Amino acid sequence: MIQINLLPVRAKKKRETARQFVSIYFLSIILMAIALGAAWFLKDREIQDKKAELSRLQQEVAKYAKFEEMLKDLTKKKELVDKKRTIIRDLQQDRDTIVRVLALLSVQLPPERMWFDRLSQVGTTITLDGTAMSNEALVEFMRNLESSPYIEKGSVNLIHSRQTVIAQKKLREFQLSYRFFPFSEVKKRLATKPS
Repeated sequence: MIQINLLPVRAKKKRETARQFVSIYFLSIILMAIALGAAWFLKDREIQDKKAELSRLQQEVAKYAKFEEMLKDLTKKKELVDKKRTIIRDLQQDRDTIVRVLALLSVQLPPERMWFDRLSQVGTTITLDGTAMSNEALVEFMRNLESSPYIEKGSVNLIHSRQTVIAQKKLREFQLSYRFFPFSEVKKRLATKPS
């Protein structure tokens, strides 16, 4: 019987397999290093591109920053002009208030029984100092004022009334106050009043 020694072939085959395994291992490490290097290179390139784009955008933003300041200044100026316009409109809207106050007083005044010495206005409050022939004339005048749409209901107040003698006649010196509605407010109130 013939015997064949296969051990050296097996050992040789094992060494060959081990060498192939080591070669594949190192080849895969080299390929992995190349892949990581390529990925690093691509990411580094992308980062550089993004930095360049960021720098360009920052320069562009800096170029337009002066326009933003101009816009802020213009916005402030517009707000100021709008405030002035509102004030002017309000002044024009009720600029004839004192004329209306005097016209109302002349209409509501009992003829030849009362006269005024002084009229003062603070906001919408009118204060009258005057003289009346009698208490009845003063009461009539106060009722007439209360009935006007320009006068706030319940705002006519007699501050004081006292007897005085002028040209040897007994008269009533008085002071009263009331709240006067400007024409624009009366117009709004009449427009919203149900018919």
